[in-house]
Amino acid sequence: MIQFISQLLTSGDPGEVVAGVVLLLGGAAFAVCGTALAYIDAQEHRLPNRIVYPWAALTFGLLILVSFLLNDPIGLGRAVLAGLGWGVLFLLVRLASPKSIGMGDVKLSVVLGLYTGFLGWEVFAAGLVISFLLGGLVSLALLISRRASSHTRIAFGPFLILGSALALMFS
Repeated sequence: MIQFISQLLTSGDPGEVVAGVVLLLGGAAFAVCGTALAYIDAQEHRLPNRIVYPWAALTFGLLILVSFLLNDPIGLGRAVLAGLGWGVLFLLVRLASPKSIGMGDVKLSVVLGLYTGFLGWEVFAAGLVISFLLGGLVSLALLISRRASSHTRIAFGPFLILGSALALMFS
């Protein structure tokens, strides 16, 4: 993402420069909303709709604008499919095992799918895999150190956000 935005900002094409600035705004929104949600989820085990919903709307709006500026309807379509796909996957997990993840995680996954899917299926897959690896490794470390048991609730939102952020930064 960093390289992509740099290319847009230095391209000299007015539409691409504006698209780069819009993506920077999307990155700032990710940083602010992601940090707030990760903190709240770690402390209270919830992801408030008053942050997730506006963030989702802003992200979708920014991606529409960037897609228009770059003449990239395929990128927008992929982002929507990725957001819906990640959301449906998490919803199915939630329905199969209600205690495994919360509805906040389901809604958050849609936003993260929009971000990662816009850059490509590889970034989308990397965000998903990294999120689960981070969550699993931290959970395993807590179990081994006996700071948690198999019944301990561990907030998954911070791992979703961090995994997606890493996938976006290094794509």
